[in-house]
Amino acid sequence: MIYIYGTRACAFCDKAKEHAAKHYGGYKFLDIGLTMYYNQLKEKGIGMSVQPQIFEDERLIGTYYHLIKETQYRMEQQ
Repeated sequence: MIYIYGTRACAFCDKAKEHAAKHYGGYKFLDIGLTMYYNQLKEKGIGMSVQPQIFEDERLIGTYYHLIKETQYRMEQQ
């Protein structure tokens, strides 16, 4: 499962959601405007100076650009 931590007013968050829906079959968006999700990310030791921060299950992928690179790598391996 892809988890996208970001905010509603984040253009790259929207792009990440579209990409995850298309290439990973879905995602869960976690709005860091809610203290609960902000604290979850903080507990993982991840800063929010760049949004979104994306995980596949517990593994950090990184930002939107990292998600794109991850997808390209997976497609090359097939």
